[in-house]
Amino acid sequence: MWSIKLRISKLQLLISTFFYLILMVLCLIMFADTTLNSYTFVIILLLIIQWWRSLCYFKTIKDEFALFHCINQIYWHKQRWYLMHKPLIFRYVVMLNLKSRHDGKHCTLLLMVDSFQPNDWRTLRFYLKQIELI
Repeated sequence: MWSIKLRISKLQLLISTFFYLILMVLCLIMFADTTLNSYTFVIILLLIIQWWRSLCYFKTIKDEFALFHCINQIYWHKQRWYLMHKPLIFRYVVMLNLKSRHDGKHCTLLLMVDSFQPNDWRTLRFYLKQIELI
């Protein structure tokens, strides 16, 4: 078992904010002189709501995180999770598809490099690369 205390990733929050800001600007530019101009307000409002939901989700990725690499399970968000697929491991991002042992909910956990200390990030990637799912 390997465990760590996660921090909220400021990089995740920043990337999400820029992504939704770019979508809003593109929406304003593309619909400016069209018949859809009257719906721009609704689209912008929906984008703002979705941006807020993404920020709230990213703020939940904190506190205790433990990897049980022998049994392919993770402890996060005060419950145990099964790894559903082999983790996607990139240089600055790790994506985990999880299924709750408690209630069977599915979740995608996106971990960024700035949530960890450098040594902890390398250790996590090392353990995740060793995982073999059936």
